[in-house]
Amino acid sequence: MVSADYCITVDRVPKSLYTEIANNQAQWDQWSGLGFLNTNAPMDLISNSVIGTVDYIESYQFLTIDTSLYPGSFKERLLLELPNLDHSVGGLLISTDNFQGLNFIQEKFSKKIDCLHIDPPYNTATSGFLYKNQYQHSSWLTLMQQTSARIQRLLSEDGVFQCHIDENEYENLFLMLNDVGVPNSGSVIWDKKNPMLGRKGVATQHEYILWRSAENGPVYLKGDSVLKIIQKAAGFISALGGVNYESRQAFSKWINAQNDLTGGEKAYRFIEDDGRVYRGVAMGAPEPRTDPKFFIPLVHPITGIVCPIPPNGWSRTPDTINDLIQRKEILWGSDHNSQPQKKVFLNIESKRQLSSVIQDASSGKKYMDALGLAFPYCHPVSLYEQLFGAVKNGREGIFCDYFAGSGTTAHAVVSLNRSDNGNRKYILMEQGSYFDDVIKKRVQKIIYSANWKDGKPTAPETGISHAFKVIKLESYEDTLNNLELRRTTEQGD
Repeated sequence: MVSADYCITVDRVPKSLYTEIANNQAQWDQWSGLGFLNTNAPMDLISNSVIGTVDYIESYQFLTIDTSLYPGSFKERLLLELPNLDHSVGGLLISTDNFQGLNFIQEKFSKKIDCLHIDPPYNTATSGFLYKNQYQHSSWLTLMQQTSARIQRLLSEDGVFQCHIDENEYENLFLMLNDVGVPNSGSVIWDKKNPMLGRKGVATQHEYILWRSAENGPVYLKGDSVLKIIQKAAGFISALGGVNYESRQAFSKWINAQNDLTGGEKAYRFIEDDGRVYRGVAMGAPEPRTDPKFFIPLVHPITGIVCPIPPNGWSRTPDTINDLIQRKEILWGSDHNSQPQKKVFLNIESKRQLSSVIQDASSGKKYMDALGLAFPYCHPVSLYEQLFGAVKNGREGIFCDYFAGSGTTAHAVVSLNRSDNGNRKYILMEQGSYFDDVIKKRVQKIIYSANWKDGKPTAPETGISHAFKVIKLESYEDTLNNLELRRTTEQGD
């Protein structure tokens, strides 16, 4: 190990160290370079505190203290004051190649990783990465197999392996993972809604995410949409004088206009008298019934005329349907011409299974531009939030990315924690100069503020308490470079 340091938000640092922090010019220079300080004026207008003072540090509790900028004695005192620091850190950044990095965490994190998520080189003519990206298929598979063989040693019992790939190596990677023995849960098609026009043949506008897990159950998305619908209905009820025609119409109009909701979610456009949100679900039997009791007609409560019977008969017995009628859980049409449906109510525990197609046209570059950082190519944070939100441990879990790239995995984990007060943690591995210039800076920035524009924070009030550890391992190349060959006098010239 070459070095091990920490980045810790001020709120976690003992106040006894604030004076030493305030006197560290390198720390202020780092904060200025990250865009944290209002350097156009000697006085910060929000806190009314002078930059460079203890007062300023106390006013901005989500500035990150970087121990690499301090003498060893400072770090020693900090660790003595925070004896459980390693246990409480929310992230681990490891500067290393992924093979060595996976070996490094193998013992400590064996069977503890809840999601291994990677965006490896796709083995196409893409520039800007340290990895060779135009292997022969067999050589590329060897690269992937060297790391993928460790998947099952690291994943928890119901852990998930998510791997991005395009059509160039999809089939080969799929079969290789089968050989490694990681159970298949399906493949997600990411529709980017942006076809690569001008290329030979069909214009490609999708990529794949292979989803592997030993968990046999369904994969459910995080319930943000459910909460959004329930809260909006409650808002209309409160603003428009209760459950009435106006609040129901306003809610129905709003939900029909939400392009980010699925068709199934938009079907929850009704509000019950008690304020619950519901939709109608057909009660027809999936297969033809033979018992006449399943063909007993239902009489419309207003017109008194029988309603249409499903061609295969009802899926429920007459007694069950009568119970639903008594509980007012049948959705009748405006007249007898519509087939009655069962009311299905939406609640906070409602779940939606992850579909094999995700549509997300967001640009990863948009997030980087806002932060004032640059990277050749990166995925949108919104996509990763969907994928990570579907990992079963809810608001907990360890997410590991050993092809970390620009650090999108850490960004998504921090954003999810910010949105639901979760305690997810991340481990990122990457090599090259952009480890410090992009990944580390990105994590520091998103801790300090949820929103950015042109490299400047626009919402520092959204900062979160956080700490992450930065480890740098000696690479094979470093070892060779550090070797010093000396000829002794006994050896001669």
